[in-house]
Amino acid sequence: MVVLSKPLIEQFSATRNCKPTKSFPTIPLIDLSKPNSKNLLVDACEEFGFFKVINHGVPLQVISKLETEAIKFFSLPFSEKQNAGHPSPFGYGNKNIGLNGDIGWVEYLLMKNNPDFASPNFLPVLDENREIFCSAVNDYVSAVKKMACEVLKLMADGLKIEPRNVFSRLLMDEQSDSVFRINHYPPYPKLQAFDGEDMIGFGEHTDPQIISTLRSNNTSGLQISLRDGSWISVPPDQNSFFINVGDSLQVLTNGRFRSVRHRVLTNSLQSRVSMIYFGGPPLSEKIAPLTSLIRGGEESLYREFTWSEYKTNASNSILADNRLGPFERVLSS
Repeated sequence: MVVLSKPLIEQFSATRNCKPTKSFPTIPLIDLSKPNSKNLLVDACEEFGFFKVINHGVPLQVISKLETEAIKFFSLPFSEKQNAGHPSPFGYGNKNIGLNGDIGWVEYLLMKNNPDFASPNFLPVLDENREIFCSAVNDYVSAVKKMACEVLKLMADGLKIEPRNVFSRLLMDEQSDSVFRINHYPPYPKLQAFDGEDMIGFGEHTDPQIISTLRSNNTSGLQISLRDGSWISVPPDQNSFFINVGDSLQVLTNGRFRSVRHRVLTNSLQSRVSMIYFGGPPLSEKIAPLTSLIRGGEESLYREFTWSEYKTNASNSILADNRLGPFERVLSS
């Protein structure tokens, strides 16, 4: 269990959720070392857009090293963390999520996916720990990116499409617009007074990129939405990774894979630390359904757009918006 000393997020406006939730069916669990993993991945992406992977190849020491450094940063006094710079978009953020009024009981670091990942004000805050922190981030992102690409290749195998790197090449491109985020959700002890109600740590949304790989400590809070709109809790597992299908992958598969809507609820006693790699395409990449995945008699569900166009649209929306809406085609009857 991770407990941070005296976490501080000031002047937070509580947002409570009263939607009923229910017990989770069985989260798809996929062993990446097994021969049938490619087919299980396709099934999970079609039904949930979400799954857990084991035998993922990311060394546990790489994971624990970064978590240790993240805890050190979030344990700093609030005034010092603020010196890391307001996220524009990269840097330290506190309760404000995006630019359109979304808030949550969360503080975070948002970084670019390259060795020069930090905002100009960020590294001085780390002081003598900067080299250790940078090394931990780069080692972690490199390992998780490799895993994400392997998962995407297995998805292509399961869909029986060529080339095998049709999805993963977008992450491997030197111009890939991938980002990395570390979230810290401090405990909220007063939550115990609100019987039957929840406080939002991070509001419901889908991820706009191709794929998201998430690892958290052993504190609960993550929920995903099923097709019927009900919310189900995801049991934490600090040794595994959870994978989300993003909006862009939903488009590339012409809606066959489902971009999962998810959120994080606060915990009254325990801190939650999560680390998410968002695998995105280059800004100039054109996103449209792959012709090889449009079955006979089907129509393309989405018009072609660039990642830059979609990213701009997403940044101008609130979290809960259906950001794919403006890109959906009106199908002939």
